[in-house]
Amino acid sequence: MTVKKKILRSVGVVAAAAGLVALSNPAYAAGDVYKGTGWRILTGQGIQSLSPDPYVIKIVKPTASAKLSAAQAKTAEAQLRAQLKKSAAQLTSVTGTKFTLASGYQQEVTACSAAERHVIAVGMKYRPFTPGSKPGYSQAHPCSASGNQSAWGGWIWMDSEYWNGDWHIDSYRLQNLISHELGHSIGLDHANVDGSDANRTADPYECATNSSKDLPVMCSPNGGHAIGKGGSVTRAKKYAGQYTKWDIAGLKALKANFSR
Repeated sequence: MTVKKKILRSVGVVAAAAGLVALSNPAYAAGDVYKGTGWRILTGQGIQSLSPDPYVIKIVKPTASAKLSAAQAKTAEAQLRAQLKKSAAQLTSVTGTKFTLASGYQQEVTACSAAERHVIAVGMKYRPFTPGSKPGYSQAHPCSASGNQSAWGGWIWMDSEYWNGDWHIDSYRLQNLISHELGHSIGLDHANVDGSDANRTADPYECATNSSKDLPVMCSPNGGHAIGKGGSVTRAKKYAGQYTKWDIAGLKALKANFSR
């Protein structure tokens, strides 16, 4: 079975601008659902569904290229593991597909052809966004199975600047960012939509919201509970890293598409 790849990125700070997301209509397969209020599935590179078979998340040990001291690398790994474990538990609860965080390490992955089925490798690199090596950006490389268009796995590079002091990010935003990249790896696209400006582009932070100023975790460049302008920091911290009702709807659609 062959696999395909799509590259997605997120920036780890609220003030940084993201590129515009052009609106397009995905090619629908009969019976499948690929978008709804506050969510969208990665159909562009073949991901249409989430398999019921288990997925494993593995950490890639940082190398010298991450520009982290031993203490910084230890802190980064601890924070990554803590949030990935929480995200895996929520994904398991929401989708019924089992997600686990492995205790060991994964070798670096650079191509979908070499990626293990249903393994998501998560590592740290200094300015991993390509092209351009943009500061503050992390990047997901989701792979898809061409045989049944399900999420294959892939790899994620978190920008090590979050831990070496080169790029400040609040801890609750970092938690959201980790969940955001993991969402890409299993088939969720950015949730941005054209808003009241009607300019036919989905601008940064132009996403579904509510009275609590929640945004989908998959909103670009940053989303999460109370992340919208005027949102409560207390609420943002309380629900940090947790997928919102919009993300959950997308995750459930991904799983349902597999059996449609």
